[in-house]
Amino acid sequence: MYTRFMSQARQLAAEVAVHSTGSGEPIVLLHANGGDHRDFDAVVDRLAAHHAVHAIDWPGWGDSTTTEGPTATGYAAALPHVLQSLGGGPFVLIGNSVGGFAAIHAAATHPELVRGLVLVNPGGFTPRWPGSVAVCRLIGWPRLAGRAMRTLPRLYLRRTTPAVAEIRHRAAEMSTDPHRVEAFASIWRSFAMREHDARPHARLVAVPTLLMWGRRDPVLAWTIDGRRARRALEGAQVATFPCGHQAFAEMPDEFMAELEPFLRSLPSRPPTRARVISDHEPSTTDHQRSD
Repeated sequence: MYTRFMSQARQLAAEVAVHSTGSGEPIVLLHANGGDHRDFDAVVDRLAAHHAVHAIDWPGWGDSTTTEGPTATGYAAALPHVLQSLGGGPFVLIGNSVGGFAAIHAAATHPELVRGLVLVNPGGFTPRWPGSVAVCRLIGWPRLAGRAMRTLPRLYLRRTTPAVAEIRHRAAEMSTDPHRVEAFASIWRSFAMREHDARPHARLVAVPTLLMWGRRDPVLAWTIDGRRARRALEGAQVATFPCGHQAFAEMPDEFMAELEPFLRSLPSRPPTRARVISDHEPSTTDHQRSD
């Protein structure tokens, strides 16, 4: 059961909702564009059994307030201030897509706040080819963005589970809200910006990192984005899955089987309770479960 805390993100002129549960070493969950904290519902109870879990709603999503023209780099700039307002760090950041992009930025610029990184198909590693830039701008076109909100989860979530069904249903509902559609479109347009490049910050990451990638993601392809991420995140452990964009929703058991040993391997710190209102040898795991 979550409790909610509102953090002021001054850079975005918005309040960020943080939903917290559990007790123990703190973990922060960072969702993708077009989602909210509920994207992690398939794994949050297992995480909360041993950890204080804080699930963020980015501005424009979930219970957070809206902001004009949100961008991926704006989310990244706001995240350290949200972490500072939570207190009780350093944190393990589990970030998906734009959430992974923001987590990398936080680990590189505020290492005192971050104890470990878990990156699930993180953004910021797509080459700036003319075609990829054009696609980001096209999806960010307001007249097309609502349809893209409904369609993309059916394309990039390649396994149907109860959690995936809920994510798709929420996306379809939100696609009728003009404020959500504008936020979605604005973030997609920001993916075309030169600043949306995670590699410079990724090379500065010094905390233990687990890179998790769904090999069947048609948006952030393992063969392109994933390999660029692996090269930039020197020393990261790598686990791949036969799924799409969100392994935690599509293959939660396999996701937790990789995540739990990584979390146990991190240096310990005094346990904390969720607010109410190692070093690793690099390794690669490839999950081959068939449908």
